[in-house]
Amino acid sequence: MQYDIKIREMVIQKNRMTLTITGTIIDESINSHFLSKPKVILHFINEKEDRRIPFVLSNVTYIDGKCFFSGKYTYQLNLLFWKTRKDYLPFDMYINFNFADYYQEKISIDIMPELFETDDKCYGYKFEGNHFKFLPDKTKILRSPALRFAVQFVNFWLKFFEYVFAIIMLPLFMIDGLLRITDIIQMPARFCDESPLKRYLAYVFWKFSKVATLKVALWTAKRYIFKRCYGFYKLFNKVHNNRITFISLRRDDISGNFAFVYDKLKNVDGLDINFILNDHTIADMSFKEIRSFTKACATSKVVVLDEFTPQIHYIDLRPQTKLIQLWHACGAFKTFGFTRLSKPKGSPQTTRNHRSYDYVTVSSTYCKKCHSEGFGIATDNVVATGIPRTDVFFDDAYKKQAQEKFYKEHPNFKGKKIVLFAPTFRGMVKETAFYPTEMFDLETVCQKLPEDYVFIVKHHPFVNDVQPIPKKYKDRIIDLSEDSELNDLLFVTDVIITDYSSLVFEASLLDIPMVFYVFDLEKYINERDFYFDFKLYAPGKIVYSLEQLISAISTNDFCTERIKPFADMFFDYRDGKSTERVVKLICDNLK
Repeated sequence: MQYDIKIREMVIQKNRMTLTITGTIIDESINSHFLSKPKVILHFINEKEDRRIPFVLSNVTYIDGKCFFSGKYTYQLNLLFWKTRKDYLPFDMYINFNFADYYQEKISIDIMPELFETDDKCYGYKFEGNHFKFLPDKTKILRSPALRFAVQFVNFWLKFFEYVFAIIMLPLFMIDGLLRITDIIQMPARFCDESPLKRYLAYVFWKFSKVATLKVALWTAKRYIFKRCYGFYKLFNKVHNNRITFISLRRDDISGNFAFVYDKLKNVDGLDINFILNDHTIADMSFKEIRSFTKACATSKVVVLDEFTPQIHYIDLRPQTKLIQLWHACGAFKTFGFTRLSKPKGSPQTTRNHRSYDYVTVSSTYCKKCHSEGFGIATDNVVATGIPRTDVFFDDAYKKQAQEKFYKEHPNFKGKKIVLFAPTFRGMVKETAFYPTEMFDLETVCQKLPEDYVFIVKHHPFVNDVQPIPKKYKDRIIDLSEDSELNDLLFVTDVIITDYSSLVFEASLLDIPMVFYVFDLEKYINERDFYFDFKLYAPGKIVYSLEQLISAISTNDFCTERIKPFADMFFDYRDGKSTERVVKLICDNLK
């Protein structure tokens, strides 16, 4: 592969660095992988932290076997490193490059910008071959603390008086709203709810917020109480060296990875193991829940998570408390965290989110750089232990038990070819999650495939509106979206139909044939994207229409030769001992 990358301009103003980058790729595979997009990753390293942040490319064009790309983005230099952000250590910036199956760190390019500007107030600099060295000046960065305090003090009181004035004006806003709701004065078009009461309340609150810039909300008050409560327990309680707290916002019982780890830990003498399992945000937490949550965090030696947990990032855990992210998904498939910097709902660089983790467990060495980038933590803090819940795939007794249980509940599926339809959701968050069910017509699929094919429908838990099962095919289709452990269903599955679900990792361990029905692949890449070239690495047949899907299943055209290389890339261990390695990591941090 031939590529050329240039930094066209670099502007440093106080704590911000704006980069403009252009590049060209020449490669024979471009035409066959035109959906792949080049990735430029800025690689920052100081003495204690290793940080990767994607560079946002705004333009990518393919012409005659060449790919041209460019982009411009601004980074906040004082927030690159989180744990050492107050030390202002010298750090280097390299460029990493990724396209299709090609990846190289610290590429050899002349990093000297064609246009370079700096106010030279906060950051000194040196050009050294293929990297750029930053020399923070702590005195200048933290200039005039008294002046900063004065500005914040004045701003607070200005906002406070605005808020008081808005309260005084509230009766007038209410009268104005009544005049508009009765059509004496025209209501702005933006207030179009069918309910007159909702239109009225929305208008009054809108008028109030136009005057009062000081935002006062329940979650703001609870967040303040949350921080103070943690500070109280931190002050008056010590860390218990035998205490482990498991926290999950995605489950209300001990299941998934937590169940496997707990099953091992409960046999260790002298451990104090606690669980906080609910889906509450701070706004929904009761004061009792706030107390138990903050006390657990203040007194535990190890805190274990399995999902993004915003409450954790509002507080500064003590140095002796270790935070382990036992991430729920295998591999590194769809982008997440800081990798989605330019995508909808992507994590902003200015937040602490994810950067508090001391360790993140992943399934393979290949995943380390993906999770390091996504979570904004040092690569050494990402540990390839394997995923505990995958241990069941190497347990023949468990496999047999799962099969017997399934066929006991669904005896008419025994001896049939079982097809598992398990797509992921569309939309950015749980509240708006959906699957376009019109794209997968169950009746058509049943008509086109022989009667010995039966189907299990398993939608993502976020999806509420699922397609109804045709009455004439109720003996061939079951919908288990509301129940059944997805992993257990793999033990009876002959073929999987999916799209962008991380289920593919577990399926690759069992060598199950897969069909990827991706009618919206290009749109999904633009909105979410992957850590690898989907067309190159997907471990199965890729189809774009229902006709192609039916044809692939009918002819057993599954491209199964792609499964083993995929599994080799995303699993360092296939020995059923991932739980043991995670438990060892936890116990090592108790010492």
